[in-house]
Amino acid sequence: MMSEQNGRGKDFFIGAVVGGVLGAVTALLFAPKSGKELRADLSDQAHKVSEKTQELAGTVGVKTKELADTVGVKTQEIAKQVSEQTGEWVQKAKEVVESVSDEVKAWKDARKEVAVAEEEMMPADAEVLGRSTIK
Repeated sequence: MMSEQNGRGKDFFIGAVVGGVLGAVTALLFAPKSGKELRADLSDQAHKVSEKTQELAGTVGVKTKELADTVGVKTQEIAKQVSEQTGEWVQKAKEVVESVSDEVKAWKDARKEVAVAEEEMMPADAEVLGRSTIK
């Protein structure tokens, strides 16, 4: 999209310069004037075309800077949004990991309690349950 806009601006600029030069030369060549007057008019028109070219070049430069500034601002905004979203995802991932760790710890604690309870059981009770007290 940006290259299309640059291409259009460049094409317009070139067209304006070429059109201005051709129009000025055509008007001067078909006007009934003496050589001295024709040379003076050509010089004057060349000066005007030069001024217009500089003016257009300045306008193109200003527009290009404005476009670059806009792109820079938008890029910073997008980078900030991506950074914020990534931070939120990292925080959620930490919360999930912490929650799973708590669940694993609770499960391990429950297994220890079961193991202690099994050790306290009498050997006959363990055999009834189908467990061996031999480790």
